[in-house]
Formats: sequence, C-alpha cells, structure tokens
Amino acid sequence: MGDRGQDFANIVYTILVVEKRPRVEDAARALGMSYATLHSRLIVRTCFSPDEVRDLVRVVPDPRLLNYLLDGTPFLAAERPRPGEPEPAVERGATKVVIGAADVLEIIDAAIAGGGLDRRQEALVLGKIDETERALASLRLQLQSGRR
Repeated sequence: MGDRGQDFANIVYTILVVEKRPRVEDAARALGMSYATLHSRLIVRTCFSPDEVRDLVRVVPDPRLLNYLLDGTPFLAAERPRPGEPEPAVERGATKVVIGAADVLEIIDAAIAGGGLDRRQEALVLGKIDETERALASLRLQLQSGRR
C-alpha cells in the first residue's frame, strides 16, 4: 500500500491530468469540489475520503480505479448500466467475453511462436484478462438480475 493514498492519487492524476478523461476542472465540478481541493488530492497534500472515492468512481468510471481498490481481495468489479441507459443485450455481453478470451489466446499464441512472452505482451495479456473478467462478471450480474 502506498504512503497515505499516493498510489491511488497517481492513478487519478494519470486519468485526469495526463489523459484528460475528463479534465480536472470538469471532474472537480462533477464531484462538487473546487479545482484547488481536487488538486490537493491529486498531489496528496490531503487524501481522498471514502465518500470522495465513491463519488470519483461514479464520475470517472475507469476500471483502473476499481482494480486498485480491489487488488488483493477476493472481489471483482462488474459493470452495471448507468441509470436511465438501456441494458445491453445478453448476446452483446457474451460476445464481449468471447472476443476478450480470443484476444488473450491470440497474444499468447503470437508470443509462443515468437519465442516467449515478454513484459509488454504480458501486460497486454493481463489487461485483456482484466477486461474479460469484468465482462464475464457483468454478464453474470445481468443474468442473475433476470434482465435479458
């Protein structure tokens, strides 16, 4: 675990400042805080509170935030449709799972043919596995809820 939220703040900084998804100003407004307050969280002058973390995940639904929070636990994040948005068809969810698994196999097959899995390929595979696990968990949630 990082020093007083440093690792989490680094992820948020990357998303908001480096990638600008969304911009810091827009995120601060959506979170109901000033730019200065959010900036102080990003540079770890002060830590995000649990309520701010929850709100941040709502405003910036990036899986890296949840991966960090759930790392080392037996839990896996699943995507739910946003309120007011139509739920995707079950077939679409199942297709995402199959495509994700096929992408993993394709990268591993290429790596084996090329003499082994290097760090870049390993990172790609792990990212694809994360995406596929989320898609599978989301499909399970959708089927268990009875909404098809």
